[in-house]
Amino acid sequence: MKKCIRFITIGLMAIGCSLSFGQSAKSKRVLFLGNSVFNSKGGVHQTFEQFCKSSGLNIDAVSQYKEPENPHGVEFLEYGRIPVNLPAMAADEKIHALISSGNFDFVILEGRRNGFLLPEWLELSEDRGKAIPYDENAAALGELHRTIVESGAQTVLYLHPGGYSNPEMKHPVAQIYQRLRADLERMDIGGKQHEVIFVPASFLWLDASRKYGDENWFADPNHGNALARYSSACMLYTYITGLDPRESDFKELPRSYDVSPDSPAEYASEEEAAWIKNQVWLYYSTKLR
Repeated sequence: MKKCIRFITIGLMAIGCSLSFGQSAKSKRVLFLGNSVFNSKGGVHQTFEQFCKSSGLNIDAVSQYKEPENPHGVEFLEYGRIPVNLPAMAADEKIHALISSGNFDFVILEGRRNGFLLPEWLELSEDRGKAIPYDENAAALGELHRTIVESGAQTVLYLHPGGYSNPEMKHPVAQIYQRLRADLERMDIGGKQHEVIFVPASFLWLDASRKYGDENWFADPNHGNALARYSSACMLYTYITGLDPRESDFKELPRSYDVSPDSPAEYASEEEAAWIKNQVWLYYSTKLR
């Protein structure tokens, strides 16, 4: 009987959380701070916004990317179109000013490239750039996290999916992200510690590459095709709202920037959408908390 009551209580809490997100009269604002992982080939934030709106949620997804023109965007090309260098990004006051003044509810960050996160002694085939010690990356992420929390928003740490080269690197990188998340959540900001939403997109893409093959999931060695971008939007929708994506009938794929606006929309097949939504819900429903 006690177990039954406990499960009912947890279920009601989850339902209450989803309802509070969806029924708020105020439009919620979500800022995507990253690089081409969110913006290449048509972006993720637009599809995330559509996912939310198809479920009746009043969401405004904002990207700093501004080329092609984004009416919501603020242009940080030095951080938005190259692999994100966290210390350089965190040192830019324009980034902090954007977070502080934007009235956001969630800010999505991604640590990005293996070359910046993994130790220098590892030999990687990619053009890795200069490795940055963990402590410097963690301190930079901490500065951004503090600004996010003090602005009234919540930090979302997006585990960058990565390209299809060096798939064996995905697990070590994920461990680094988990450590970064734990360090952020230990920070005392305003006399409290603050939860960070962790979105493991890298593992979803790894599953998909095994299922569909790299050539059917990636548009090029580093960027996903429309179906891959749809999967990331679905994952962000689920982790941020707490809603079950399997209950959404949204299947429209992201439109590439180079496609005419008059071109008909493309959609994931029933089988593709079902597989992605089932995988996303499996990850979300079995996460540690």
